[in-house]
Amino acid sequence: MLDYISLRGCRLHNLKNVDAQFPLGKITVVCGPSGCGKSTLVMDTLHGESKRRYLETLSPFAADLLGGKRTIPLDSAEGLPASLAIAATRGEAPAKASALSIAECDNALRTLFAAFAKPACPICGAPMVSQSREEIIREIAGMPVGTKLQFLAKIETGNAEMATPSPYADHDHIRAKALSGQRQQVRGDINADRNDKKKAQSKSRTTLDKLSAVFLAQGFTRAIADSTMYSLADLLPGEKVLTPKEFFIIVDRIIVRENTRTRIAEAVDGTLKLTHSAITLDIAGERKFYSTKPCCPNANDKQHQTSDIREAIASLDARAFSSYSRTSVCEYCEGTGLLEASESDEDENTECPHCNGLRLKKTYLNATVDDVSYKQILTTEFADLPELLHQIFDNKVGQNLKATFNSLLDRIEAINDLGIGYLTPGRAGQTLSGGELQRLKLASLSTGHLNGLLIALDEPASGLHASDVAALWKVLEKIRKRGNTLVLIEHNPQIIKRADYIIEMGPGAGEKGGEILFQGSRDEVLNNPGSPTGKWIRELGVKGDSRSAAIQNTKESTAILVENFAKFDMAPVNAAFPINKFSVITGQSGSGKSTLLFENIAKRAKAEEFKSLGIDALSILTTGDFHGSKRSTVLSAIGLTTLLRDLFAKLPESKVRGYTASKFSMHAPGGRCENCKGEGVIYDPLGYEESECPVCLGKRFRDEVLEIRFKSLSIADILDMEIGSAYKLFTNMKPFAEKLKPLVDTGLDYLKLGQTTAHLSGGERARLRLSITLARAKAPNTLFLFDEPARGLHQKDIQQLLDLIHGLCNAGHTVIAIEHAQDFVDAADYVVELKRK
Repeated sequence: MLDYISLRGCRLHNLKNVDAQFPLGKITVVCGPSGCGKSTLVMDTLHGESKRRYLETLSPFAADLLGGKRTIPLDSAEGLPASLAIAATRGEAPAKASALSIAECDNALRTLFAAFAKPACPICGAPMVSQSREEIIREIAGMPVGTKLQFLAKIETGNAEMATPSPYADHDHIRAKALSGQRQQVRGDINADRNDKKKAQSKSRTTLDKLSAVFLAQGFTRAIADSTMYSLADLLPGEKVLTPKEFFIIVDRIIVRENTRTRIAEAVDGTLKLTHSAITLDIAGERKFYSTKPCCPNANDKQHQTSDIREAIASLDARAFSSYSRTSVCEYCEGTGLLEASESDEDENTECPHCNGLRLKKTYLNATVDDVSYKQILTTEFADLPELLHQIFDNKVGQNLKATFNSLLDRIEAINDLGIGYLTPGRAGQTLSGGELQRLKLASLSTGHLNGLLIALDEPASGLHASDVAALWKVLEKIRKRGNTLVLIEHNPQIIKRADYIIEMGPGAGEKGGEILFQGSRDEVLNNPGSPTGKWIRELGVKGDSRSAAIQNTKESTAILVENFAKFDMAPVNAAFPINKFSVITGQSGSGKSTLLFENIAKRAKAEEFKSLGIDALSILTTGDFHGSKRSTVLSAIGLTTLLRDLFAKLPESKVRGYTASKFSMHAPGGRCENCKGEGVIYDPLGYEESECPVCLGKRFRDEVLEIRFKSLSIADILDMEIGSAYKLFTNMKPFAEKLKPLVDTGLDYLKLGQTTAHLSGGERARLRLSITLARAKAPNTLFLFDEPARGLHQKDIQQLLDLIHGLCNAGHTVIAIEHAQDFVDAADYVVELKRK
């Protein structure tokens, strides 16, 4: 049996006939510069080939639904087990997601709670009760012998809801006449209107005569209308026109005997047939209410009878506690837990005050099991949740739910092991940090009984402080000890130093990468004098701390002050961020870094609070990923498409031929190659493989369009240009140069203008977002707020980014960044380290 997974001749994207091996049952880290081919090797080739082999065992239809049987260009893959992959988290969560759902605990908890819960009354909040048909029959038949019973079926007449409206309601013409002094005419109009309404209401009200006709036909002869008993067959003329507000059909009268159980069951069934769910039982003048659907025990009091709330509550099931159930979600925030701010309001979305950010209607949040509400569970920290769940379910869970209960407890234990036990299950996903999101996703891996798998993880330590990485490593070791093989794409030095095996890729990015520089055990690679990663880790943290002078010399008049700010789980913060300097906010995951940056500094900047400090504009870079697609290119991402089309349309030859800008569009018919729809490649409908278009040979346009030249270059030649070369070409054309220069400054000069964004790595997308942000910043004194700008970047890329940031500060800008990378912390002028409470 092989001890390694062996890949030979990998050629996907920029990989250059790469041979790689991954030891089974070990943790392997793949590292190297952004864009060098790490994701292509691990996610697209290693995991992709395993996925392809699994899809081969399915029917063509099933395989197509799961993404198609894509062929991976490689010579061989041996020792390859079944695999699963978790992509990098870019700080985003679905609008309705919570910590509970992200950790995949919600199904188990909802199933358990719904099995034993009682819904709460939407009016008074009391637990609602219901009984089955059998339970009702058993209780009534067990009453003392001789008890006199009347089975009543309440019928809604609609008469109680008819209130007399204001005589002025909906009569704008009457009010207009009153304002003009036509009082006599107004009085006449009002009287006429009242008479019309009386006639209309008398026609629409349900009379006792109408009710008797309906129920006599069904065999019922007695009824109670507004507390008075009537014989429906013998109504007097004056009784027939009565419009009762409360009406009961007397289904049966029974005196409890030893042999009346069958008759009682028939009376229960007859009543339920009329009402569908409710039975009103008159017991010697006292009434008792039964229902097969959840209802409030106080339903007959004045508060409930006069309430406008008429919400029908079905029996609870797991779906009832889902934020994706239309009938269960809070009607004010529609299940997001947040209320959107108005366009004129500077504030961000705020927590919904009706559901307190928990996304459900109060009826479901107040549902209880042994006096413990669902809301209480959602607001209990994960660290304290196991004790509460044992208290609720230990004596209730049967064999059918035991596995569900145990899996839920295991998942919560994994969350606590990952160091995020301070979170509450109901915490909105949109308020979580990137590190918290990543670890909640990992919680599902460390539980269960999966073994013998290949597990590929893309930057699992991304967004984590050094103190959180140790907890993450313990979980990774726990997964490995179950017989799994872990392959990590990672830049974190603490993870790299702990790995069993290291594959270092490079030497550069794009076409300059795609090679394996070194692979071997941890010590073999890190101690190799030729290893760039080994050199970086050996030198890390050697630099002295030169920030003290900057901190001490910071004056209040030249700094952004934060005083005693705290929210969620963060400890109060006091800080003074110097103007025209580079500041870093670091700290444990969940300590409030993003909250401080966006809820305090960004909001105050939008309100122009820092104008007195000389700050003229604000530019924000968040962790939200740049979502690439097959139709999107680097050219379109940076906003150069229209400029390039207009440039070619204005050339003399284009004017002679009558070509407009649309002729040079890749997304509209006219000048593009219709065989590939302007993409330059053809996608195999069965395997989703790309192949060069045989008509345009990858040039995207028709031959006559390619005859139009700018400085001897066709539009296809420019799309095939690297950004560095394009910048030189357009240096003297300001609109082009302004958009290209930030890409050169961030080290993306090797990308091609026509390259699809779907093939960019995480680090390349991060830098592309940064470039777009920099290109939009036009003001001379801008406050730049960066949320983890080094995410997905290797040390080589980080150094280039730091040079760019220091250049911004030297030009008079102010930069504040959230970052954990030690290189960033060492290079900052001012550092604030946050802590949780």
